[in-house]
Amino acid sequence: MKDVASLHFKEVFEVLATSPEGLTSEEATKRLVKYGPNMLLEKKRPSIIYKFLVHLKDLFSVLLLFASLLAALGSMWELSLIILAVVLVNTSFSLFQEWRAERAMETLKSWMPEYAKVLRDGELQKALVREIVPGDVIVLEEGDRVPADARLIEAFDLWTNNVPLTGESEPQPRTVEPIEVVDSTYLDVPNLVFMSTSVAKGQGKAVVIKTGMETKFGQIAGLTLEIEDPPSPLQKEIAYTAKYDLVLALTVGIVFFLASYIWLRITFIESILFMIGVMVACVPEGLQVTVSSALAINVLNMLKENVLVKRLSSVQTLGSVTVICTDKTGTITKGEMTVRKIWVQDRIIEVSGVGYTPEGEFTHNEKTLRKDESYTVEKMLEISALCNGAKAEPPSDRNRSWSIVGDPTDGALLVAALKYGINVQSVLAQKPIVHVLPFDSERKRMTTIHDNSKKMAYTKGAPRSIISICDRILANGQIEALTGKCLQSLETKILELANEGLRIIAVAYKDLPANEGFSIQKVEKNMILVGLAAMKDPPRPEVKEAVRRAKQAGIRTVMITGDYGPTAQAIAAEVGIVNTGNCRIIRGVDLETKSPQDIVNEVRKGDVVFARVSPEQKLRIVQILKKHGEIVAVTGDGANDAPSLREADIGVAMGASGTDVAREASDMVLLDDSFASIVKAVESGRVIYENLRKFIVYVFAHNWAELVPYVLYATLGLPLPLLVVQILAIDLGIDVIPSLALSREPAEAGIMQEPPRSIDERLFNSSVFLRSLYIGVIISIGAMFGCLMTWSQGGWHLGMHLDSSDPVYVKGTTMTFAGIVVAQVGNVLACRTNKVSIFKASLKSNKWIWFGIASQLLILSVIIYVPFMQGLFGTTAIGIADWVFLVILACIVIFAEEIRKWFARKITK
Repeated sequence: MKDVASLHFKEVFEVLATSPEGLTSEEATKRLVKYGPNMLLEKKRPSIIYKFLVHLKDLFSVLLLFASLLAALGSMWELSLIILAVVLVNTSFSLFQEWRAERAMETLKSWMPEYAKVLRDGELQKALVREIVPGDVIVLEEGDRVPADARLIEAFDLWTNNVPLTGESEPQPRTVEPIEVVDSTYLDVPNLVFMSTSVAKGQGKAVVIKTGMETKFGQIAGLTLEIEDPPSPLQKEIAYTAKYDLVLALTVGIVFFLASYIWLRITFIESILFMIGVMVACVPEGLQVTVSSALAINVLNMLKENVLVKRLSSVQTLGSVTVICTDKTGTITKGEMTVRKIWVQDRIIEVSGVGYTPEGEFTHNEKTLRKDESYTVEKMLEISALCNGAKAEPPSDRNRSWSIVGDPTDGALLVAALKYGINVQSVLAQKPIVHVLPFDSERKRMTTIHDNSKKMAYTKGAPRSIISICDRILANGQIEALTGKCLQSLETKILELANEGLRIIAVAYKDLPANEGFSIQKVEKNMILVGLAAMKDPPRPEVKEAVRRAKQAGIRTVMITGDYGPTAQAIAAEVGIVNTGNCRIIRGVDLETKSPQDIVNEVRKGDVVFARVSPEQKLRIVQILKKHGEIVAVTGDGANDAPSLREADIGVAMGASGTDVAREASDMVLLDDSFASIVKAVESGRVIYENLRKFIVYVFAHNWAELVPYVLYATLGLPLPLLVVQILAIDLGIDVIPSLALSREPAEAGIMQEPPRSIDERLFNSSVFLRSLYIGVIISIGAMFGCLMTWSQGGWHLGMHLDSSDPVYVKGTTMTFAGIVVAQVGNVLACRTNKVSIFKASLKSNKWIWFGIASQLLILSVIIYVPFMQGLFGTTAIGIADWVFLVILACIVIFAEEIRKWFARKITK
């Protein structure tokens, strides 16, 4: 590619064995076979069978499959099938969520053009982009996307927008002249155009030199294929919990099997049943489906906020983020140039509104400018709109907002005129363009000639270029001489505006003599300066508050961009990412000399912007931060961001403006491209994590309560107080809805004022373990007390055998079962808060809790009162006195937790 850039464009035809008329159809077909289709490879997706087997490898699933096998060996087919069904439901639910996310991503694929204009057999044709081959001659016009890497052979005022590759928002001029390539990336070579970039203005022809994965766009996409998806912190935590739970369940199960078979001398089949009961009691069977369901519910809520989550676990990962590495163009900013200020003689006019939507106000000294007050402002905007190559397009089925076809600078000026209320089409009809002196990089200006009974020239361009051809100025509707004092004032104002990070365009005009020609030398002299328009690609309005909230939550936001340092610094300072006085700009070339520790130190010190950074350098920054213990979120929209999005702990791509490559590489897609949605997601992640802990406490509390009856059965020789099928009813039916209700708890006060959770902090840590054990023991004591009292009232005493069909035995097991369920009603209320008293929590803030409690009591009533269910679950009806006891037990759990919370608050203080 470098060699092609240095050749004269006529020599390019020889090197690529083509001609100015393009390839023949026959030759194009041969080359398609040789080079392959012009398309990007996607990361190979595993088959549904492979995914299914991967989910079955989960340790919780392995343990349950082992229990199902034991039940089958003991000829307990119903129990074996029930446990097997649990595993299948968990696995199927996870697969369904992944499938739904993949389907949603398919609808977002719209970046690559479907057709391109090519010369084949000497004629202009439309060809499928995937069928374009090296040697094809492509025709490019304003608004087109470039379908492959190509060498220009014709360029007429051609400018390209390279945002997808470089992140640089300014269009770049293109030429056909040979260039000696110095930069190894060759992205700045002006006689080359690249796949996925677009034509901002002008037209041209180019010979295709690279297609598909050989293009620069393809090479960046290839980097993402090499990076494996790492497990998220949540996946690691659940795997960690499963590992220790597996060891605990197997150890306890085997010990109890041996104790029952050898010491208690019960039959082998009963010992197997006992072992299964103990193992099932130790395993939170509903945890996987509850976690997946809780995350899925939050994913649906986030979708309403225009956030599409591809991986469920990535929601929680955001809650652990310590560093957000963000792109500038299209992420912090909208990628839409906007006129912010207009200078006319001795006055600055502020222009409100962001982006290409033609809505905003013109104010001077905070007072709205009336149209009849300023002829000069109207004249300036008229010139800006007519001496212009852009077109504004209103919202449509394809684009949900206003957009611009053409150069972004022209677009900004056109939108400013529309905001002021100028009817551009009507004015253009009155003053039609009869000649154009196009912009070029030497003059740095553009002029249009208009005819309206008399001819006039409208000119715009770089400020010093325009001032150099002016000798008068329009001030308050009057034409005055452009004096030295006025020039000095102008220079001061230009510097002022430039220091604010604004791009400045000057505007001038003059009336032309009737019979004079339209040469540059005759037209562009002795002109009348009208004013200056200052513009920038402004930050999104919501970003500043989002950055502030991220800082408050202990999260560093770091800008990493391919754009120029001063531009990036100005935007970063405006949104609060850096302080202007302390900001350090580190360029891509500077990174090569910095060690990993230097880079980490720079990020942790803050007030740093990484500018002119290549995709490989951005990827290196992310990798270094991860290796040094940071949880890294990366945002971006272009192909240049894709490798970093894939490498990050959580990759966040832009949905509206992003490329397919970026969206495919990400874990999460912002459908509205709003940076503020990331901070909302961070808060959601933190809330979800805390709620996960709450329902882990809730779930493991009933696991401990279920285990204690089996311990007493083995050690005291009691009749078995709780049946395996009753454990499964609690774990997989009765307690699932309340568990999900806990996942809907709103954020506790101050959650975004806390620092990010340590990467070493466990989801199931000692405090969670002890809290669940504390509640579980209280529940089991109460449930066993109810069981033993029932048996005692029926004439049972310690050492006495009770037959499984004895009504006294059945009522005792029913009391154990009901005792755990009703005590869990108290537990679900207590678990709503960690330290704050439950009596201070709003009863209306989570309506799902009450739905969960109602479902618990309803299912319990069905199981103990419906005859068919009684036979299935080994239960019987209980009386009012029994219900009074159960309600008291639930209250005891609540007040026991209130005592613990009181001590927790005292210790914290």
